[in-house]
Amino acid sequence: MRYSTFLVMVLSIVFVAHLSPASGANIDVQQMTRGGGPVEIEADELSFEKEEQRYEGHGQVEVTRGDLSLKADHARLSMATKDVTAWGNVVLREGEDVLECERLEVNLDTRLGKVYRARLFVKDQNVHITGREAEKLGENRYRVREGTMTTCDDEHPPWKIAVKELEVTLGGSGIAKGPVFYLEGIPILYFPVAVFSVSNERQTGFLLPNVGYSNKFGPEVRTAFYWAMAKNMDATFYFDRLGDNRGRGWQEGLEYRYAFTKDSRGKANVYYSDDQVYGEDRYSAFYKHQQRFPSDFYLKSDLNYVSDNDYPRDFDQNLPEGTSIDARSLKQVRSVVFGGKNWEHFSFLAEGMAFQNLTLTSNDETVQKLPQVSFFAQPQSFLGSPLFLDLSSSYVNFWREQGAKAHRVDLFPRLSYPLRVLDVLKFQSEAGLRETVYRPYGDPPYQENEWKSREIPEATVQLSAEFYRVYDTSASSSISSLFNVAKWMHTVEPLVAYRYSDRVDQDEFPLFDDIDRIPYTNDITYGFAQRLVGKPLREGVESGPREYGKLKIFQSYSLGDPYDRDENGKGRYFSNVIAELWWRFNPYVSAHGDIGISPYDGNVRRFDGVITLRDRRNDALQVEYHNTKDRINAQNSINGINLTGRLKTINPLYLHGSIRYNLKDSVWVDKLVGLEYQAQCWSL
Repeated sequence: MRYSTFLVMVLSIVFVAHLSPASGANIDVQQMTRGGGPVEIEADELSFEKEEQRYEGHGQVEVTRGDLSLKADHARLSMATKDVTAWGNVVLREGEDVLECERLEVNLDTRLGKVYRARLFVKDQNVHITGREAEKLGENRYRVREGTMTTCDDEHPPWKIAVKELEVTLGGSGIAKGPVFYLEGIPILYFPVAVFSVSNERQTGFLLPNVGYSNKFGPEVRTAFYWAMAKNMDATFYFDRLGDNRGRGWQEGLEYRYAFTKDSRGKANVYYSDDQVYGEDRYSAFYKHQQRFPSDFYLKSDLNYVSDNDYPRDFDQNLPEGTSIDARSLKQVRSVVFGGKNWEHFSFLAEGMAFQNLTLTSNDETVQKLPQVSFFAQPQSFLGSPLFLDLSSSYVNFWREQGAKAHRVDLFPRLSYPLRVLDVLKFQSEAGLRETVYRPYGDPPYQENEWKSREIPEATVQLSAEFYRVYDTSASSSISSLFNVAKWMHTVEPLVAYRYSDRVDQDEFPLFDDIDRIPYTNDITYGFAQRLVGKPLREGVESGPREYGKLKIFQSYSLGDPYDRDENGKGRYFSNVIAELWWRFNPYVSAHGDIGISPYDGNVRRFDGVITLRDRRNDALQVEYHNTKDRINAQNSINGINLTGRLKTINPLYLHGSIRYNLKDSVWVDKLVGLEYQAQCWSL
């Protein structure tokens, strides 16, 4: 019944001011209206009865002001009583909203009146409302008799709500007598009377329950109570029954949201379940906050906690999206609080990170970063010379309950020299010295207050070029028609680069992350990239160039240690040949793939591919394949396929589903099949 508000809003527009200028041609009626703007009145016949102070128009009467227009076969305006009457094919338009009725009566002083056999269309919400009679009873009171409401455009809508009588008070409540919900013309739900809120403010009350069934829980009933605590905060209490007597039992939850100022807002979620299957109390808590301070300093937090390692699998619907992804892919739940400030060329970041490892029974040995402070300087001219200087620096305290801990300071300044020759060749060289200082503490074998340092010089030299050619396509060509492209640009970008980082013995230093083990590098990388860029035929907002395809092929050769060794221990100094392809064939077909091929035996070491197909009916199919071979540890190898599809069967019935299959272990990871009825105005 909430859409009755739209009818109330439009009736208010009608009765307040917009219909007041129903007078004769070329007569100034602005003094009678409370809105601004000139009023134009046209009719086949206009007359004025002086004694009764009454204007009448007959035959194609049209009253306009701005984007509002009133059309009728007849209209009458009494200057004495300020009564306006329009009858015969009355049509009121404002923008794209339309009110049609047989008769309209309104008093300009009291702003009270009626419309008869009205039909209203509100474009913004695509709402259709009808009523045998609609009346304004007072300043904020309205009554509609024998009315209907639907969001469907069909003459015989798939669903609608009908009422015998509806009376509402703006800012208060509404009473509907005999509301009936119709589905395909069949009455499904009926209430003798219904009371609802017609306030623009949020209202405290119960939300509609959600009833369903799942293989995980069985029958489900989810209910919620919404509490509008204040304008800047609210809360929702959840009471869910998951499964029958054999199911998991009751689950309670709380969501609290706040926005204390425009620069400070957040949300907290807490869930509790007396799990009858697990046999234990299970709970979780999630909190997000963001705040901006003066001088553009900011603070954000994303805190997450689950009671046990199986919680993300059993109650994944409770987890925020990012936390759910971390739990599935990284087997961890991460919490972080960070803040800082960004300048034009510098940025400062301070953060604390805590990890909950879902593969361990205890997190006493899980390393936390409490805190981590970073400072970055973007490349900028060094003392006015052609050289550019940038800096990456950080301090981290690696802490845990049990095991080695350490303070670490890492400084990595770099000098670079970019050069462009003849607008074709691009030369980029950079060199830096990474200085890393440790102070281990905690458990042996590290000694308290013993400072250790490590210096690693690094250098990179890169030479690349860009060659391109532009092709004009005629409007009648098949390729132009297929892609809707007027011009093509094909680019070829060869590249050769040399990288070097010194060999340093790092075994004496603790190992917490990748910075603690910088590998010795002395290699050359070579390859090329090709791009296909098209410019659309029609100029417009989105008429800029678009990349339709890209191919990258590259390989490295080590001048130092081999990348791998064969069965006989002979070094392999050539890396795998890596090829990456992105292709957007047309608006309905796209593909992305990357492959790594061994130059020694020709075997594929890695392949990842995604193909997406869709058509004008909104059918879609996506196929993903992932295959990675680990020669050292076969357990780390990956071989799996994922399929996701959506098919339109009998209009408007859609079949959708997804599968994930582990080809290596011949195990179904996930299977999902669903059916969706998607009408123009509703779906199920």
